Amino acid sequence: MSERFPTLAGLIAPHSLQHFLEHHWEREHLHVLGRPDEARASLVSLEAVDAMLTTRVNRHPDVSVVNATHPVEPEDYTDGEDLVDPIRVARLFAAGGTIIINNLDQYSPRVRALVSQLEAELRVHAQANLYLTPGGAQGFAAHYDSHDVILVQVIGQKQWRLYDSPKGLPMRGERFDPAATKPGERTAELLLQPGGVLYIPRGLMHDAVAVDDGPSMHVTIGLHAFRWSEVLLESLAAQAIVDPDLRAGLPLGALRSDASVDALREAMRARVDRLIDAMRWDDVSPRLLAQFDRDHKEHLPGLMIDAVTPITAETVFARRGGVHAEVALDGEALVLTVDGRSTRWPAAVAPMLTAALTHEGPFRMADLGDDLDDPGKLTLLRRLLGEGAVSIAR
Repeated sequence: MSERFPTLAGLIAPHSLQHFLEHHWEREHLHVLGRPDEARASLVSLEAVDAMLTTRVNRHPDVSVVNATHPVEPEDYTDGEDLVDPIRVARLFAAGGTIIINNLDQYSPRVRALVSQLEAELRVHAQANLYLTPGGAQGFAAHYDSHDVILVQVIGQKQWRLYDSPKGLPMRGERFDPAATKPGERTAELLLQPGGVLYIPRGLMHDAVAVDDGPSMHVTIGLHAFRWSEVLLESLAAQAIVDPDLRAGLPLGALRSDASVDALREAMRARVDRLIDAMRWDDVSPRLLAQFDRDHKEHLPGLMIDAVTPITAETVFARRGGVHAEVALDGEALVLTVDGRSTRWPAAVAPMLTAALTHEGPFRMADLGDDLDDPGKLTLLRRLLGEGAVSIAR
């Protein structure tokens, strides 16, 4: 199973990926102990974050500041047009505020690569945010998120507290209401150190405090998996296109108090039964995959350089990570789809195309077989470079 999801497996190692999927995903937290020398601890540096905050033009909510004990408003660190003032951000940070950089994957190539690879492997949307908290401070009161999160501690230490939660698996985008939802009894308390990872399923209430004199910095990767409710809604939408009864309006007067409730219940049940009989996973999955491809965060470093680099029989290539590439037969032609963009290829190149897209590690032209002559192989590889499916190894 680790072969299917190697990036996720690397994040939770040495824990078993199968155990995580069977016992933790959407069920229970998982704490992965870390060491400062682990690669996870160098995901992003404090110097790089400082540069993001001080050398770019930032707007709210791309950058925001929060404080669990002293409420902070956007007006406290922005001008009248949502432009972030780094001087005021620094003052709020020194006073105990937590700085948040949303969509960190848009600014950090390394984080972008991680997010892109997770998306391509899991076929879920992912987003990375960064949280920088001064020692002894707390950004948020106890709350839950409406999506699953994987936290990677980069600098400093943070004490996390988990609580018995009254809300299980909230809907996508369901906002946490502190007045309506209170944390239950504390169920776990753990210390996240550099290189450490914490998985928190959606709906599990939690809070955290930076525990030492120096700042704490962690990256949160939100995983937005499709829900079964969304699958059923997609099925309903697809069936309504071909079933006039599902598009029909309610009988006039159906909402009156004197309407025939039994008849309406029977009519609704008949439509539900017919919908269940017509539902097919194969009808819905292409629509969900199209949604995923449309929003997938591509990571294509070197694409522009590859476009103008001469290639020869000695050029070393590599399958590009973080892209979603599939090959399908359409009549007498092949259709290659890379992150939602489709191109047609002669069916005769199927073995070489498959070899290039599945090859583990670097490869040269000669490693793809003998179905084409050398000029044909170079043409195929040049097209794959242009589609972003492979890259020149450097």
